[in-house]
Amino acid sequence: MIKFLKKFIFSFNLVTIVLLLGAYASTIINPKDFWPIIFLGLAFPFLILINLFFVLFWGLQFNRRALYSAIALLIGYSHIQHTIQFNSDANTEDSDNKTLKIVSYNSALFGYYQSKWYVSETVEKINKIKPNIFCIQEFLNLGESGTTTLDSIKQACHFKYSYFENLNDGRKKGRYGIAIFSNYELKHKGIVKFKHTTGNMCIYADVAINNKIYRIYNVHLQSFRFKKKDFQFVEKLPNDNNEKLNQSKTIISRMKSAYTKRSEQVQDLKKQFDTLEIPYFVVGDFNDPPVSYAYQILSKNLKDAFVESGTGMGKTYVGAMPNFRIDYILYPPNFKGIFYKSHQLKSDHKLLETTIQY
Repeated sequence: MIKFLKKFIFSFNLVTIVLLLGAYASTIINPKDFWPIIFLGLAFPFLILINLFFVLFWGLQFNRRALYSAIALLIGYSHIQHTIQFNSDANTEDSDNKTLKIVSYNSALFGYYQSKWYVSETVEKINKIKPNIFCIQEFLNLGESGTTTLDSIKQACHFKYSYFENLNDGRKKGRYGIAIFSNYELKHKGIVKFKHTTGNMCIYADVAINNKIYRIYNVHLQSFRFKKKDFQFVEKLPNDNNEKLNQSKTIISRMKSAYTKRSEQVQDLKKQFDTLEIPYFVVGDFNDPPVSYAYQILSKNLKDAFVESGTGMGKTYVGAMPNFRIDYILYPPNFKGIFYKSHQLKSDHKLLETTIQY
């Protein structure tokens, strides 16, 4: 009986190893070609834990079967690094003046959907951090010229330059878009145009840092566009099985559409990166965890602020859906990360702060 039970447990162990390897594969398979692979990437943290359990389970019995999960985990060591970190100096800032401080924040329109307005909270936090560059996604620009949300943040936070682009998405109130605030002159500016109708976008601006030109990309990749009903379904499953099935199909359909569009947007950005002759930063909301196709493509040849100087799992989305690290600050390899911290404000995304050294 015990022998049979061990065989059954080992069979389940092998299944979890295959699923873990599938999660690794999700970083190189375009969701447009095979979208179901995304679920393995989303399940990656759980697959790590399960395989760690099997390493301990077999290891305590001095059974060589422990090697199977151990080897599988080692194969994906870089992906594990992107998911969890234990940097000992994560909360230590460097006083060297050759540093650059960057902040990224998906403001969720400053509470627009909740009929609230949290601009003052954002201003207070930015004035405490005093970043050189501030990239903000889901920016709602209200007011007339000279007294807009953009103007008030720029003045209150003492930024010398700002750049805002909006989408004509039919909102009745204000202009919705994305913005960059900077103490460096924003020179060449522009938009990376995404295909299809979308509420997401990417802008860029060139800045001179330490007598060298860099490009700052502020990115907001395709959102899932879940409705209120979808969130309610996740928070409290209905008793009716037909309703469960129908709502599940709706959520999966939204996910499939989002991942397909996101993969196209990633390819649009990659085309820019491949032809760019200057180093660049990629900052913003990818709407994807580290074990994903989007992150794998966009982070290539760049350092990740969380990986370099963060700690824990670094979750940045704190809304109703499962929480992941989906917001990033990526920078050129000639910089050294010395500080990383996330801040919980009123948005469903955390505000990210990093300090890097030339």
